[in-house]
Amino acid sequence: MAQRGRPKGSTNKPYRRVLDEYLQNKYKGEFNPVINAIESALKIQEIAETTGDIADYKASVDAFDRVSKYIQPTLKAVEMSGDTGVTVSLQRKRFDGLQDDNKDDSGE
Repeated sequence: MAQRGRPKGSTNKPYRRVLDEYLQNKYKGEFNPVINAIESALKIQEIAETTGDIADYKASVDAFDRVSKYIQPTLKAVEMSGDTGVTVSLQRKRFDGLQDDNKDDSGE
């Protein structure tokens, strides 16, 4: 039976395009949410360094942790087992939208 509607996880492209056009017009083509988040994280770090408060340092670390997800790739889980009976799981994700050429054709 054929599935109806959009595939699970697909984006709302028309809304994304309209939102992108609105932000580019409002900020005269100078708006990038990732760059904005990085600049905000740097400001939080400056505040933490001037106050010396541990809560400000925690906020700085949290801000950089959120931003790092857009800059550094994370690992995808890969399950491995050996003769010893120990199972190790490793995750690796690609954020550039390209297909992983190293995938095994057996589906594993």
